[in-house]
Order: sequence, then structure tokens, then C-alpha cells
Amino acid sequence: MSNKEVKFGVLCDTGFLIRLNHPQDPLHGHARSYLKYLLERGHHLYVSTIALAEYAVRDRIENLPMRSFRVLPFNIDHAQKAGEFAHIVFSKRDQMPVELTQRVIIPNDTKMFAQADTTIEVAYYLTADQKCEAVYRLIHESMSLRFKMLSLLIPCYQAFGELGLD
Repeated sequence: MSNKEVKFGVLCDTGFLIRLNHPQDPLHGHARSYLKYLLERGHHLYVSTIALAEYAVRDRIENLPMRSFRVLPFNIDHAQKAGEFAHIVFSKRDQMPVELTQRVIIPNDTKMFAQADTTIEVAYYLTADQKCEAVYRLIHESMSLRFKMLSLLIPCYQAFGELGLD
């Protein structure tokens, strides 16, 4: 990649944080690769205060490499957008698989999507959660979103269309 490449931000969800800090997780290598890839190229990694609260259920926030992240607090503009997203998701419950309708976390997904959508610098949302991706698709069917999904299940070089010969 050239130095003239446009820099962008990536909002990392709780699943990414968990996998980043747990070497025994099968996706730990992918999480570390994304972190290294993005930071080496000067892109910014964001983490929501919502994701940090979810992470704190299992581990201490101080165990994360917080110097690598920009913390994104949940604000009023995020609240407004999250309400719009949640309305779409809840109105489409009859189109969702049962395991998704029982997902209690939908409000947090929509809140973090709202943060990604209203933060100009954020171009991607990085997750390992396929149910989260399903919620994203439901919203995207109804309205245009500024950000795209990145799946931690896909190696970073593949996601960005590179060979990954490093």
C-alpha cells in the first residue's frame, strides 16, 4: 500500500476485544493480525464505551492494549441514531431467525452501529459475531449505512484484498 492511502477508522466490538486478549481462542491470531495491520498502516482503531462495559463482564479493561484504541463515548447523536436502527430491527422481528429474535444484545449492537455510522472517521465495524452481522444486514436493507462490516472470521489481508506475504 502506498503512503497516499486514505486513512480510516475501525470500530472494534466486544468479540474482537475478547479474542485479542485470549491466546487460546481460535480467532486470536486474526485479531492480532488486524490490530497489527491497521496500526502499521496508520489507521485508527476505535472502541466504544459500550464494548468496554461488555468486556468488563469477563475481564478487566486495564488488560486491553488501550493505548492502541481511541475511546468512543456514547453521546446524544448516537442515541438518536441507535433508536432509529433499533426501530428497524424490532419492526423486522418476523423476518429474523429465532436465535436472533431471542438475542438480548440487539440494543447494544444498534448502539455501536449508531456510533460507527455517525463518526465520520469510522469506515468499518470489526466483529466476530455472525448474529451481529445479521442485525447489520437487516438495517442495511432499510437504509444506507456509512460503514461496512469486517468479519474477524476472515483474515485481514483477505478482507483488504492483499496477499499477506509479510
